Amino acid sequence: MQRPFFLSSLLAGSLLVLSAAPAHAQYRDLCDSSKVCEYTGPNAPVLDADVCLDPTGTVRLKGSAGCSHAEIPFHARFGEVYEPLQQLVVAYIPLQSACTVPGLCEAKEEYSPNTGTAQALCCINGVCWPGIDGCQGTLMWCDDGVCNEDGTVTCFEGTALP
Repeated sequence: MQRPFFLSSLLAGSLLVLSAAPAHAQYRDLCDSSKVCEYTGPNAPVLDADVCLDPTGTVRLKGSAGCSHAEIPFHARFGEVYEPLQQLVVAYIPLQSACTVPGLCEAKEEYSPNTGTAQALCCINGVCWPGIDGCQGTLMWCDDGVCNEDGTVTCFEGTALP
């Protein structure tokens, strides 16, 4: 009668697999379903922590006490604590740099501080516009760009703004 041994082995194996899963596996990613995350460049800081989202859009570290009844738990892969006493978090969505796509960036002959803007872009067929609302193309990040008279953005290679 091997059946009881098989079932107990199966149960023990299942518990081992479940206990080995990371704690954050039980929460959805905050930036997959929320508009409280900020777009940023490809080098976003890794937070990799469970967080609580309240009804006003405030995000804080979950901590050992857990989320209050009015908050929803999520996991934030990218972000940073900006208010340590209250454990407030800004969560990020890292975007691919536009300069990694051939033809989207131009060489900047001379760097002048504070002349460009780091921003999220919406790019369609090699042309990029500022902003993300209603983007039907690809969201990209530009570390150093300027807006042109026609509303498009020229992104420059080689210089990441601080």
